[in-house]
Amino acid sequence: MTKKESELKLYQRDHFEQKVEKKLEPEIEREQLRIKTTVQNILNKGTKSFAKNIGATKVINALQDAETKLREASRNAYIFFDQSARKDVAWSKLKDYKFDRDEKDKISVKDCQEQLEKWAEAQAKQLAEKTPQGQRLAYLKAIKERAGDMVKEASVPTDLIEQLTSLLKLGGVSWDNNLPALPRPKGK
Repeated sequence: MTKKESELKLYQRDHFEQKVEKKLEPEIEREQLRIKTTVQNILNKGTKSFAKNIGATKVINALQDAETKLREASRNAYIFFDQSARKDVAWSKLKDYKFDRDEKDKISVKDCQEQLEKWAEAQAKQLAEKTPQGQRLAYLKAIKERAGDMVKEASVPTDLIEQLTSLLKLGGVSWDNNLPALPRPKGK
């Protein structure tokens, strides 16, 4: 066998890359789903308890009270200016009621709650990464990256197959496809 014949061909490299993807992607997706479930379970325990733990509840409640008062004051202002404008035609024609505010004045309870949910989700993801599922996911991703590197760096297909077989075995994945057993043909 000459050196040229034992080198890894482009189509072989593509095949190995696709096979690595096909073997590891289902495992990675399964672990990602488990992580999402863990994150959701953590979030289900409550954004409210998270808010209470970091002291955001008092701030949000005070802002909610202030927004309620603001809505009431706004309605009263609208009624006042609307009724006043009806009393005088000149006032009615000049009625222009606009408010210009900086961004800091536009923060609402909804904005605070959305921010709190983002923070709670980020914290839940960090907690989920520390679970066995999170650790397995990180491990599978590392195996996938290493297998991709091995394919790109390989020059001999037979050596590559042995290396990939042992690497994937670490993640609980078999390189070889096991054929399903077929029922024996019935004799006539």
